[in-house]
Amino acid sequence: MPNHPPPPKIPRVDETLCQACGKCPARKVCKTKAIVAIDSGEPPFIDGNLCYGCLICVPACPWEAIVV
Repeated sequence: MPNHPPPPKIPRVDETLCQACGKCPARKVCKTKAIVAIDSGEPPFIDGNLCYGCLICVPACPWEAIVV
């Protein structure tokens, strides 16, 4: 059986902590634009099809609302 690497850990937005920043710092650092905001004033979500699990967004959120 081939030895495959484990799947990436895809973070998620904790809606109870998210402040729905107008200029979300985590969205700015995401290289794949996986953090998607549909409506302003609403928490974004992380698109698992775009996210490759680098987790750079986790420390970028000042509200600690992005969790693994």
